[in-house]
Amino acid sequence: MKIVFDTNVILSAMLTQGLSYRVLDICIDLHEIVISPWIENEVYEKITDKFGISGEEFKKVKFFLNSNFNIIKPSGEKPLICRDKDDNNVLHTAKYCDASLIITGDKDLLSLKEYSGIKIVTPRQFMEKYYKT
Repeated sequence: MKIVFDTNVILSAMLTQGLSYRVLDICIDLHEIVISPWIENEVYEKITDKFGISGEEFKKVKFFLNSNFNIIKPSGEKPLICRDKDDNNVLHTAKYCDASLIITGDKDLLSLKEYSGIKIVTPRQFMEKYYKT
């Protein structure tokens, strides 16, 4: 299954050992994780500006993303349905790659529940509905 991870879940997974980390670990093993250069750049921006990660640690993050995520560049028109225009980039990526799921903690995206047949879920909902142990 193709899954798009939103920036907030990627950051949570990389900075904590919590639920987002577990979900990401499962998805790396069992699914195809897709992000866009826009999501990738947002991760880089937040880890440097907000969390002060640089140097060797930044290189490790970059290597991790490039090794575990399929980074695609969506073309065509972005949807214009989200209150936060940045969220439209996540929807655009998911639709372009024909993803089955978007995993996010963003309340605006979650309020949609679905976009063009793509389910929008939290990490917890992923574990409850899509991961069978």
